[in-house]
Amino acid sequence: MTDPSRSLPDWLRLVRAGQFNAMPDPFTWDISHDFAHLINGYTLSQQTGLGRLGLLANACFDDAQETGHWSGTALELWCCLFFEHRRYRHMGEGEPTGSDLDLLNRLCTRLRLELQTLTDEERQTLLIALPQR
Repeated sequence: MTDPSRSLPDWLRLVRAGQFNAMPDPFTWDISHDFAHLINGYTLSQQTGLGRLGLLANACFDDAQETGHWSGTALELWCCLFFEHRRYRHMGEGEPTGSDLDLLNRLCTRLRLELQTLTDEERQTLLIALPQR
């Protein structure tokens, strides 16, 4: 999760309030860490019926590697972004590079796009998951 002692950028405060149009464009991996951790993807994927996050994220990643693009709902993609940040932290191999970084940047781009077109119901589901500090 994000460090509460650290000041968040203005756009993240706006996102927490449901103003997803405040997300930077381009939205890339290198600026996505705090955003990804606004949610707890492990818990959220279970609570919303997506199942175990590792299975979902690995399937989405494999599909994206094969097709060259990410697909899914905003919720699924946000959970995947959360998982990918956790994966890199636990792998201990630093930040992604090359084709891996390109694929993760495409995840960020797709997620931003999906968040711009949420239905009211989807927005409400996501807002409930965001901690209000």
